[in-house]
Amino acid sequence: MNLPASRTAGTRERGEQERAGIIRAAHRLIGHGGGPTAIEDILRAARVNRRTFYRHFPSKDALVLAMQREAGALVRDRLRAATEGAADGRAAVIAWVEEFLAIGWQERQAREGRTFLSPEVGLVAGIADALEDVHACHRELLAHAFRRAREDGTLPGAVPERDAFAVHAVVLRCLEMRARARLDRPYAMARDEIVKLFVPGSRSER
Repeated sequence: MNLPASRTAGTRERGEQERAGIIRAAHRLIGHGGGPTAIEDILRAARVNRRTFYRHFPSKDALVLAMQREAGALVRDRLRAATEGAADGRAAVIAWVEEFLAIGWQERQAREGRTFLSPEVGLVAGIADALEDVHACHRELLAHAFRRAREDGTLPGAVPERDAFAVHAVVLRCLEMRARARLDRPYAMARDEIVKLFVPGSRSER
């Protein structure tokens, strides 16, 4: 017997809300309680039972890996939109820096980013490989921008893969320092320093 489409859609929507609620609760708790976060704490914060949790995630490790993938995908989509909308390759490189660096100065994204600096996240099986996959995806978008800049003549001396690796490493370090409250400077200043360092002869375009 087939369920009515409206009921199926309602069930799917409830499931998505449950899953999102669990992820939000985990972001609030992981790394902020002074020790490992128990599944029971996440259940209470998300207001779901254990059965609901395991319907979406087979384990806490699976939850953390899903959080990492989803956070990385959101950043990827924003980086892609920013770089593809740029007028030329040089502008695309700057747009990538601006978009990625801004994470550290946007409270919600910065708060979620701090989750992944937690020691308990570092112990999750598979997290290192998942994180490198995310980094590789973000770097490739930047390498593409550098290739575009070399081809259109706006950055003729670009070495795309090398330059993307260097820029990505510096921006990541800034974000980590910002998350740990060790980088106390305005966003515009941090952005301008990175752009000046890696984009010859350029100034911030905002």
